[in-house]
Amino acid sequence: MVVSQERAVNLESLQVLLWKLAVVVGWLSIIPLSGGWYARRRFRILLKAPLTDEVEHLTHLWEGRIPRWTNIGLSMAGFSILCFIAWLIVRAIL
Repeated sequence: MVVSQERAVNLESLQVLLWKLAVVVGWLSIIPLSGGWYARRRFRILLKAPLTDEVEHLTHLWEGRIPRWTNIGLSMAGFSILCFIAWLIVRAIL
């Protein structure tokens, strides 16, 4: 496919942007996924603790944090994959 000079420059800058987004967001997704893992670990530890009002309250808090952090991490990883696919498409156009 023949692309004009000006459009090629724009696509090259888009390609660089998509690559950097894919790499940075992919690496940053490790942080919320680790938070989800830690929340799950704390929740399981609290389930084994003797039941008091404080433990019950903390159990509910950590139980709510598990899906929140896991969903954030998986969404970031999915966005990284989408950026990589878009990078491949722009690379194929050039």
